[in-house]
Amino acid sequence: MFRRARLSVVVQRFRVPGRGRSRNVIGEYDGPSSCLHVVMAHTDSTPAGPGANDNASGLGVLAALAGRLGRYPTRCDVWLVATGAEERVYTGSPDHLGALALARRVRNRERRPLRWALSLDEVGRDRPFWLRSPRAAPRPGVEGVLVRAARRAGAPVTWVRDEGTGNSDHREFELLGLPAAKLGVGSGGEPCRHSPCDRPRRLDPASLRLARRIVESALRAGV
Repeated sequence: MFRRARLSVVVQRFRVPGRGRSRNVIGEYDGPSSCLHVVMAHTDSTPAGPGANDNASGLGVLAALAGRLGRYPTRCDVWLVATGAEERVYTGSPDHLGALALARRVRNRERRPLRWALSLDEVGRDRPFWLRSPRAAPRPGVEGVLVRAARRAGAPVTWVRDEGTGNSDHREFELLGLPAAKLGVGSGGEPCRHSPCDRPRRLDPASLRLARRIVESALRAGV
């Protein structure tokens, strides 16, 4: 999908101790500015979970974004990233390994300042969404930007502080001192997470469209 959208594609491979190897697939879009936005969604589930909401929903929004990036001017360059090895309950790692590799790449190789990274995780149902981060209060240039973008998109979200250091790919960015947040299910949670009932019929197409609109509003220049 990234190649079809004419994004520059980079495959970042990394080790998963005791499990072999995994990879991140990065679709790079060059905008007019010398800053960077990262939007990511993890590709993996658990053996018991078909993974419709967790996290084919995030991947579907990522794929939809890829084909639409050229339709509007962006504030910054954009990386769309399908991350591997997020499910710590399966890998046995204390970290989301794909996000850790990606965050290190951004920190060590990129001269463009990262404005924010956003993890799309379980965006296929249960609106209104929650925007989560481990910070004590929303930052105007990170959570504030994303909440205002959601309002413009007609899909208000509520910021909720993470429990502990967070439980999605944004966690590793924040632990490395890089600004990040997660967009996902709201107060209803995801009762089928990692379970056989996480199937496509539970997904709400309107939720997927709203998630895409929120991200596009945040990426768009001149607003």
